[in-house]
Amino acid sequence: MTEPDTFARPGTTPTPRRRRPAFAGPRDEIDVPPLDHIAPTLAPPWRKEDTDTPDRTAAYHHPDGHRIGLRVQPRGLAIQTWITAGPDLPPIPDGTDIEQAEAQAANDARLQPGRTWHAVLTTRTSKALAADLAALVRDRLLPALTNKPRGIPAPAPPARIGQPDTTQQTEGTQK
Repeated sequence: MTEPDTFARPGTTPTPRRRRPAFAGPRDEIDVPPLDHIAPTLAPPWRKEDTDTPDRTAAYHHPDGHRIGLRVQPRGLAIQTWITAGPDLPPIPDGTDIEQAEAQAANDARLQPGRTWHAVLTTRTSKALAADLAALVRDRLLPALTNKPRGIPAPAPPARIGQPDTTQQTEGTQK
C-alpha cells in the first residue's frame, strides 16, 4: 500500500510510484576505499593539494603549471583521471635549422597548453586498486605531457565464424 500524499489536492488520486523492473536486478555499487588512501605518491616536483572532499577527489600540481586530477565516480564503479598541460611550451633553442625543426616537432607532439587528456580506471575489474591507479597515472597520464596520445588502439576484429580461412599456409618445402 502507498502512503497518502499530504501535498495532493483533495479529490485527486495520488501518482503511483515507479518501480525498477524485476529483470533489472540490484544496482551495482562498489565500496571504494577513500581516495586519499589509494592515491599515488608522485615524485617531486609534483605536489599533492588539499581538496574539499579528500575521500572522493585528489589533485596534484606541478611548478610548470601541469595539473593531475582524480575523482571517484558515483557508486564507485570508476575512477576518472585527467592531466592538463601547463601554460607554456619549452622554448625553441637557437641553433641550426635541424635542431630548431626537431624542437618544434617535439613541441607539436606533446599535449598543448591548457589541453586535457582523460583516462578511466574501472574499479570492478581491478584486483589491486592502489597499484592499478598508480600505474595508470605513471604509464598513461604523465607520458601524455611529452607524447600526445592519439587514442586507444581498437581491439582486433573477431574471427570469422563459418567462413573459410583466407590466410595462406605454407608447407616446409620451398620451390
